[in-house]
Amino acid sequence: VRYRFEDIIGKDTGLKKVVDLARRFAHSPENVLLIGESGSGKELFAQAIHTESRPQGPFMAVNCAALPRELIESELFGYEGGSFTGAERSGRPGKIELAHGGTLFLDEIGDMPLELQAVLLRTIEDKQVMRIGGRRYNKVDFRLIAATNRNLYNMVKENQFREDLYFRLSVLTINIPPLRARKEDIEILSKYFIETYCQKQGWEVPTLSSAAQARINEYEWPGNVRQLQNAMIYAVNTALNDTITADDLPSYVNLEIVPSKVDGMMDYFDDDKALSLQNIEKNAIKAAMLRAENYIPAAAEILGISKSTLYRKLKEYEIQY
Repeated sequence: VRYRFEDIIGKDTGLKKVVDLARRFAHSPENVLLIGESGSGKELFAQAIHTESRPQGPFMAVNCAALPRELIESELFGYEGGSFTGAERSGRPGKIELAHGGTLFLDEIGDMPLELQAVLLRTIEDKQVMRIGGRRYNKVDFRLIAATNRNLYNMVKENQFREDLYFRLSVLTINIPPLRARKEDIEILSKYFIETYCQKQGWEVPTLSSAAQARINEYEWPGNVRQLQNAMIYAVNTALNDTITADDLPSYVNLEIVPSKVDGMMDYFDDDKALSLQNIEKNAIKAAMLRAENYIPAAAEILGISKSTLYRKLKEYEIQY
């Protein structure tokens, strides 16, 4: 675990209120649900809560969207030797067991398969876990922090997420603001990322030109703090001298919609074939990927869908990136 509450940088009033709330929640034994867009700092908050509440225990993180459905169960619950083809002979504990005495962080909880949600709910309620292929339960003591960039309440209404699990997870809910809602923090963070990156590399810290800073401040940052950090690293490596200019920024920061492109888009929609829902969706995905320079989290935020859904759509429409 690397982060504490002191590592959450920003002067925005809304952010400070969220940090104060998270500090209070850290001293409660209840489950915490972190809600925020991709790149907004959900894991940073999760680690800070852990450091404040159970610093001596382990912090075990599982990204539910990053693992194939068939691997999530064994990753969480572990397995006994010989339970399935490819299983280690001696078996293996899952992340829930390994989180004993500490914190279990389930990122992208909205992507957890429905069939596993019932098993997770029982584990949360009973505080005991059985490995795949096992015959006995093991007692576990862990603090659960879950995170999502999706609207779980709407997913419950659409039968995509269990209602009982949702209410169990959302006892204490924290809504992390997106970077575009923290305009005064953008300049602070951009300079911070440039400085820390250069110090790590042992390089002289360049200055940001006023034009570059203006572009940075005006951009919406759909990928939030993580995207801003990556953009500043790009700019440092692109700059030819000790000043970062607007031209040194990633092209998507400088991207502007010009009338000719808008006119072309209107001509496109005059074509009846283009108005099929599939074509509209496919071209919306292409446009978002272009805008985000193929940065999946940012493109997903632009489209208002999860990263796993975007990956699936890219494969479905055979969109190269």
